[in-house]
Amino acid sequence: MSSHDPSSATAADAGGYRVCDTVVLVCLAFASSIIVFTVAVCFRRAFALQSYAPARGASSSSSAAAASSGATGLRGLPPSALAAIPKFAYRRGAAAGGGWAQCAICLGVVRDGEAVRRLPECKHMFHVECVDMWLYSHATCPLCRRDVAAAAAGDKV
Repeated sequence: MSSHDPSSATAADAGGYRVCDTVVLVCLAFASSIIVFTVAVCFRRAFALQSYAPARGASSSSSAAAASSGATGLRGLPPSALAAIPKFAYRRGAAAGGGWAQCAICLGVVRDGEAVRRLPECKHMFHVECVDMWLYSHATCPLCRRDVAAAAAGDKV
């Protein structure tokens, strides 16, 4: 004999929820709320990061003042400071020690004739495409984290 007799219907079996059903529903509601919370946090972070990105062609006085004062924060270098860092064609014998050079951003070997930039303060050298992308969003050397904006401003004086 089974412990559940179909002839004796109780109020729970007649249309109500059993304890097991209630536990499953509570767990599903809790998991759904965690998923919604996680998605909300991800969207908030994505929108917060977009607000730190430099606006191209923006004419707001706050961004112009920040760029002219050298306060870069999370924005990276202004285009004028990036243009002030000279770029040149790499020559193997001209590098320190005469050996090969490696771009620490893409980890690729720098070949003869490739365009590179040497950062003024720390003298680290990178491919132009790699370091320009880095300095667009950061104001420091990708290798030693020295401030590039201060060195670029110092060269202008």
